[in-house]
This record gives sequence, C-alpha cells and structure tokens, in this order.
Amino acid sequence: MAHANASWFYASNGQQAGPVSTDVLRQLASSGQLRATDMVWSQGMANWTPAGQVPGLLPAELPRGGPPPLPAQPLPYHVPPPPSPGASDPGMRWLIPVDRSGWAIAAGYLGLFSVLVLPAPIALIVSIIAIRDIRKHPERHGMGRAVFGLIFGILFSIGFVFAMIAFATSK
Repeated sequence: MAHANASWFYASNGQQAGPVSTDVLRQLASSGQLRATDMVWSQGMANWTPAGQVPGLLPAELPRGGPPPLPAQPLPYHVPPPPSPGASDPGMRWLIPVDRSGWAIAAGYLGLFSVLVLPAPIALIVSIIAIRDIRKHPERHGMGRAVFGLIFGILFSIGFVFAMIAFATSK
C-alpha cells in the first residue's frame, strides 16, 4: 500500500525523476504522465516495481472496451423470419401473392383455365405438387388456390374423359 508521506522516485520514458510525494505521484498517474508500466521506488522497497503493482498508487482502471461479451445461449424458442410487407393482413394475401407458393399460384390459374378442358390434367398434377410444397414449407401460403386447382382439375379431367368416351362411342 502506498503511504501518504512517502517519497517516491519514478522512471518514465527512460528518465528517472523524484523524489515526489505520494499525492504528486497519484496526480501524475491521473493525468496520464505516469503509466502502470512505469517503474517506481520508495524507501523500504527491495527493487523498482511497476506502478500498477503498487496497491493504492494508481486510480482504479475500468476495463477497456466495456464488459466481455455474453456467452452464446440458444434461444428457448424458434424465431420466425420477419414477415414480408403486407403478409400480416390476410386480405392483402388474397390480392397480392405474398409468401405464396409459386406452385399454388400456377395451380389456381390452371384450375381456372381448366374450363377449357385441355389444361385440366395439368391443373391436377400441378395442384398435387403445390399441396406437397406447402406441406413441406409451412411458412408458404396458397393452400386454397392449390385445392381450387385440384378440384377443378379433377372435375374437368373427369368431364374430359366422359367427352372422349362419348366421342369414341358416337361413331
């Protein structure tokens, strides 16, 4: 412990100075003129010692750069990705294909055009792919369009088969 009435010698930047009082040495340390690595000596000490190793001589230093980083901890729950613009409003999802499976969009349009009979089998196949895609990726929407394409694909495919049978038997 540094005594208040001790006389100190110190070496800073290769230059020896002193004797100075403990208060003066503390002022030098506070102003940055005396660093923790600079050597000091006072009567009763066996050897020169770095100032930072003499208790009570230097002001307490705060750790540089702040506290250490927190240890990595797994989150207790799954954090979903941020929603796309308009994705939180179900009405907007009906108008704009936000977070929707591309297969479901194609299935919906093919189901709509299956009234023309020719796209009906294609609507059926694409709808099945869309339903599998949505089940594999639950964050995607569009199950209604996929089911619509599936129902219309089935109906108009059956209608196509009946039309072909009727055409073949009419001759």
